[in-house]
Amino acid sequence: MIKKEERKKVWQKAYKNGFFIARETPSLVCQELSYYMDLPGRVLDVGCGSGRNSMFFARMGYEVDAVDLIDAFPQAYKEHGLVRFYNTDARDMKLGKDHYLAIIATRFIHHISRPTVQKLLKEWYDAIKPGGYLTLSFAFSAEPFKKSNLPFFHHEPERIINFAEEQGFAILIKKDINKVPTGISRSQKKLGDSFEVIFVKK
Repeated sequence: MIKKEERKKVWQKAYKNGFFIARETPSLVCQELSYYMDLPGRVLDVGCGSGRNSMFFARMGYEVDAVDLIDAFPQAYKEHGLVRFYNTDARDMKLGKDHYLAIIATRFIHHISRPTVQKLLKEWYDAIKPGGYLTLSFAFSAEPFKKSNLPFFHHEPERIINFAEEQGFAILIKKDINKVPTGISRSQKKLGDSFEVIFVKK
């Protein structure tokens, strides 16, 4: 297993080389999730990056915890006071039971191994309140990540769904998303085809 500091260096290099683009618009799957949620509540943004989804929920009035191994979270967002940022590996976080209304992990699990995904799904299930939500999105193809040297693990959507259902989640929404326009190669389009799913905790 790659040590935490080695993982951090790989991610730092990817950010430095401009592999990730900071965006302010929240991901579509998070916007969709928001229609099902009711205030008050606490949200956990796993692999939050530059914080676009964290701030989306914070501005709606939710309490938000954001976690990422790399500190790309804008200082202005930290000073805003609505988001608590944790500069650590999400795999190391100790989560309270029935603590969150929603956990979101967009563009995250394709960077971690299958056993780790299974472990996190169990921890996330315990951390989400009954009737709360888990939102995942992940890429299908390793091609966009090759030049970055970032770790990539291919996960079949049905297998992820099975893991989640074994824990006690039920599907609310699932979508195959083709983000590669006709005539554009996967290497030119960083995300490629992806899968998005919103689960609800029974």
